[in-house]
Amino acid sequence: MLLQFSLTLGGLLMCAGDIVALAGLLTWQQRAPDPGTRRWRLLAGVMPLSTVLLLLLLGLLFSLMVLWSPEGATILADL
Repeated sequence: MLLQFSLTLGGLLMCAGDIVALAGLLTWQQRAPDPGTRRWRLLAGVMPLSTVLLLLLLGLLFSLMVLWSPEGATILADL
């Protein structure tokens, strides 16, 4: 049970860090000096990195749901 709580806390901290990284990425894109640079930052930086960050967030949330499912303790014990 203590392992579940510690993994949950770690996962929630990673989710919070992921959201902060997404906010920083969007802020970086919006602070471009001109529209051309803003568009380039969107296509070259924000879209690929936000895709990776959102996939990480989705995977973390799925892992937390599996961890707290009725079979979560047996899955954790098998690790």
